[in-house]
Amino acid sequence: MEETIGLDDLALFLAVADAGNMTRVADRRGLPKSTVSRTIRRLEERMGMRLFERSTRHLRLTNDGAHLLAQTRPLVERLHDTLAQAASHSETPHGLLRISAPYEFGLLRLGEVVTSLLTEYAGLEIDIDLSSNTPDPRVENFDIVFRLHIGDLPDSDQVARHIYALKRSLYAAPALLRRHGAPSTLAELASLPCLNSPHEPVWRLRNAEGLLHEFQPVSRLRAPNIAMRLQGVRAGLGVGLLSDNYCRDALAAGHIQKVLPDLTPEPALMYALLPARRLMPPKVRVFLDALDQRLTEAVVTARSHAV
Repeated sequence: MEETIGLDDLALFLAVADAGNMTRVADRRGLPKSTVSRTIRRLEERMGMRLFERSTRHLRLTNDGAHLLAQTRPLVERLHDTLAQAASHSETPHGLLRISAPYEFGLLRLGEVVTSLLTEYAGLEIDIDLSSNTPDPRVENFDIVFRLHIGDLPDSDQVARHIYALKRSLYAAPALLRRHGAPSTLAELASLPCLNSPHEPVWRLRNAEGLLHEFQPVSRLRAPNIAMRLQGVRAGLGVGLLSDNYCRDALAAGHIQKVLPDLTPEPALMYALLPARRLMPPKVRVFLDALDQRLTEAVVTARSHAV
C-alpha cells in the first residue's frame, strides 16, 4: 500500500525551509529536534529525493527541495485556510491568540484591547510576548507580530497590515542645553552627545523644504527601549530621537524640550505582520478591528483636547 504524505509533514518542511535550521523550528514549536529530523527524513524517503543539503550549522534547499517548496506552499496555506474557515463555523472569536509586540506599544496600546476582548469573548485566550525581538510569524507560531519600522518593510513577500505612524522629534534636557548650548544646525548637533536605538544608527530628518538629511549620532547609550532612552534624555545624558506621544508628559512638565524643531524625523511605522494566509481567522480580525477603533478614538480625543 502506498504511503501518503501528511499535511503536518509538509507544514513542518515549509517551516524548516523558511528557518534554515531544524533546532530553531523544534524550539519554536515545542518539539524534540529528533521529531523534526525524523519527519524531514521520512518526507525525503517518501518523495524519493533529497530535499536539503545538510551542514553542521545550516540547511540549504536542494533543487528538488526548492521545487517542492514552490509547489506545496500555496497548497498547504490553502488547506490551512480551509480548515481554519471550517473550524470558525461561527464568527465568534475563540481559541488561543498569540501576539508579539514591542514593550511600549503593548503597554500603551494593547492592554485595553486585550482586556475588553477577553471580557467580551469567553472562548478566547491570549498569549502576548512583549520584547524588542521581531519573530517571523511565517516561521514561529504567532498569529500577529507587531513591528515598528522606519520606512517600507524590506520583505515584499511579508503579509503586513499598516497600523499607524508615530510622529517623532529630537528632545534634550534643559540642563544639557545649558551646558552645551542649544544647537541651531546639524553641524552643531554633532558636537552634542546623543542616545539612540541600535535599530536606527542613522537619523533621517527633513527640513521645512522637504530636503532629507542623514545624521549619524555619536551615542553614549544605545537601547531599543524608548523608556530607557527617555530616562537618559531626562538625566541630561544626550539628545534623543523619541516618539512625541510617549514624551508628552515629560515635555509638559518641562523635564525635556524639543531640539531643532524645524527638522522632522521620518515617522516610525507600526505594522501587524501576519502568517501568509489569505483567510483571516475571526480572533485575528476582531483584535485588529478593536485596535483600530481604539487608535481612532485616541486620535479624536487628542484633537479635542488640542482645540
